[in-house]
Amino acid sequence: MTTVARVHHEIFHDTTSSSPLHSMHVLPANPNPCDTHLHATLQRIDQLANQDVEMTAPLSESSTFLILDTNILLHHFDVLSQFVDDAEKHSLPIVVVIPGVVVYELDGQKNRDGLAWFARRASTWLLEKIKERRMVKGQANEETCKRSGNWKIRVPGEVFERMNDALILDCCLYFGRSRRTFICSADKNLCIESTTAGIPTLSPTRNWSSREIAWTIFREYGIIDVNHFGSYKVSYRDPKTNAAAQPSAPTTDSDDMMIVDDDESVAEVPQPSHALDLLHLQVIDHFTRLLIELVGRVGGPEIHNCKYGAAASQYAPQWQKSGRPYTGWTLQEIWEYLEEKRKTRTTSPRIDIFLSKPYSCRGARRGQDWSRRDWDVALMGLARFAEVWEEDSIGESLGVLEPHVEGIFAMRMRPTGTSTF
Repeated sequence: MTTVARVHHEIFHDTTSSSPLHSMHVLPANPNPCDTHLHATLQRIDQLANQDVEMTAPLSESSTFLILDTNILLHHFDVLSQFVDDAEKHSLPIVVVIPGVVVYELDGQKNRDGLAWFARRASTWLLEKIKERRMVKGQANEETCKRSGNWKIRVPGEVFERMNDALILDCCLYFGRSRRTFICSADKNLCIESTTAGIPTLSPTRNWSSREIAWTIFREYGIIDVNHFGSYKVSYRDPKTNAAAQPSAPTTDSDDMMIVDDDESVAEVPQPSHALDLLHLQVIDHFTRLLIELVGRVGGPEIHNCKYGAAASQYAPQWQKSGRPYTGWTLQEIWEYLEEKRKTRTTSPRIDIFLSKPYSCRGARRGQDWSRRDWDVALMGLARFAEVWEEDSIGESLGVLEPHVEGIFAMRMRPTGTSTF
């Protein structure tokens, strides 16, 4: 028996068991009303994974699979999303695979203190990326090494101890049959098991970045310039978990580390370090994604088939004159379009300004530059907007965001722009 076959047999089978064949990992049929949108999002991801539709770019012999663990989506989402953006920009031959069990683990985080916000951010991003079919895909039921031919089906002899980890490793082994495959996880035990099974591992480091991921995966091929990938950026994390990211000193290069040529590296923008700035950037990213999704649903042929830019009439609204499809609209253009459909109460600060990236338009600013009242007014206005549009995605997200806003404003923060955590 090969090493891979032996590891797969050991993690899944117990010869003393005679349990009947049955299905497992089923999303609840009647979710809590507070989780309706998250539940629908995860169900849609599962459905898309099992549709017989190819990725937009066909696999090549040099393609690499990157299998994700849940902890990466929850705790290192910003690094992952930056890497995917960078990889898409340079058309790298890589496919990021979301194991089916990871989708179900995200569902399990929906009511956990501190993690519900991050679970919703990750699931919304995943649905968008899987729909695009460019570089991110979900694991189909039949993409498994299990004898049942379906990763959801438990067969006689399977043990339940660390079953989710076993299913993630099974996903790695399946894709590792045809292409070079990495697992990306912060779980030491899972990484040890994967290494034993011949699957290379990629784990977060102190200053983990898109650049480091690219270097780890592609260094032996020499096909990319990693200086075109994003460097380390601090991100907001729940301070109650003691996992809040902090700016840290650069580490010293060694023979085993990535070497970067400063003369050719991309220009680095000073990064925010204040907790409100970091959370505000996540708020902008997440709610912009939800608003774009709403525009796509309510617009129909009006936005999907209309003429943009120079082809638009001089009397056309600004969003049509922009020359960009709706997925590339600014927050002001998104808001203008939605307000044309259903008028909502104007707030001060305006919601579209509050949700704009700092200094991207007149009035837009950093998270710490908005007062506590500004945060409350903008988010309450967004809640009223969600009610007018009956948009569960926004309402649910605001509910799990609130404890983070409350927690930051309850902390002692220095006026220099750096929080105390």
